[in-house]
Amino acid sequence: MRPPVPSNILFFLLPAFAFFFVLNLTAGLQLTADTDQVVAAPGLTLTAVGDLVMHMPVVNSAFLPEEESYDFRPVFAPLQSFLEAADLTVGVLETTLTAEDDKLSGYPRFKTPYQLAEALRWAGFDLVFTAHNHSLDHGFDGIGQTLDHLAAAGLAATGTRKNRNDKPYHIVNVNGIKLAFLSYTTITNGLSAPPDRRWALNTLDFAQIGAQIRELKAAGVDGIIMALHYGAEYVRYPSAADQKLCRRLCALGVDVLLGSHPHVIRPLEKVVTIDPFTNQPKTCLIAYSLGNFLSNQRWRYSDCGLMLTLHVRKKLWPPGLEMELLACSPLWVNRDRWGYRIMVVQPPERTETGTISPFSPQLPEKFREVWADTEEILTGWPGGIKRMQYPFFELP
Repeated sequence: MRPPVPSNILFFLLPAFAFFFVLNLTAGLQLTADTDQVVAAPGLTLTAVGDLVMHMPVVNSAFLPEEESYDFRPVFAPLQSFLEAADLTVGVLETTLTAEDDKLSGYPRFKTPYQLAEALRWAGFDLVFTAHNHSLDHGFDGIGQTLDHLAAAGLAATGTRKNRNDKPYHIVNVNGIKLAFLSYTTITNGLSAPPDRRWALNTLDFAQIGAQIRELKAAGVDGIIMALHYGAEYVRYPSAADQKLCRRLCALGVDVLLGSHPHVIRPLEKVVTIDPFTNQPKTCLIAYSLGNFLSNQRWRYSDCGLMLTLHVRKKLWPPGLEMELLACSPLWVNRDRWGYRIMVVQPPERTETGTISPFSPQLPEKFREVWADTEEILTGWPGGIKRMQYPFFELP
């Protein structure tokens, strides 16, 4: 059972809840032909967000002097109703965790209070990806401590391991659909695990990934969801090498590829490839970068991120997944006297001051900027979405 919502958090919930409640109903539910009764579409919903980069100003804002502890729940409160509504919610935990408050640190070697894991679980997260360029900031011990704190909070993780015999992936079975989650990084900031523990961090290796996918398919997994930490920081479009890398992973059998590390939103793209297990055409969804979910990067393009919700169904023949994009929501990190809050960037027609109260009256202008930037990057990419509303990949 999750902790009750603190009273200071309730103040921020209603606008985001109302927006997403309507969106979720219209996109994720359907009418029966006979009775017009609304029923849930079969399958599961998967929500994904980008990097949680825990700079010290964000950490310090969550400190409670009276209790000498940390409470990050207000940061995620505006999104809680949506994050926990999905069957599975995932994101990139770009930090390590500790219970030693006197050893906290931000960039360039992140170490964050373990209460962050508790807040993520409270907010609705089910799994976090832990393979990134800061995984080894505090060595092998930092990996182990982070995984221990995540497990204590009830959060699954993949991308790093504390025991060689642990699987380098995570499998879930929800509503009769068996999904495997993988997390890999191409960057380690020049750091490495001890020679006898190189297995502790998943670093990009096509042969290894291919072998793992074959193993997973043999075990009856229906679909592969992979987080990839890669690419140049602050570059809004994927390079030719980035595209080639992502397509190669799709060709190995990945169904959904979630990019991170650029700290800016990059395009989405549907790629049709040949399934190596059925020799039939299949569609792979690539999110080249979901940007920042939480950070103290206050400049344009990096103070925002993308939240995706997919509807996933099992396909009997050829076996695999059918995926539909239900929601594609820009997010923006607000910082004010209350601290940090991750907010949904609503369409321009909904950004009147009254709809985002109690925040600053200057926010509509910022919302319009973030919305326009996101629309430009997503709809201007060949193979990308055609519009910023459901159905996203179809022209009106």
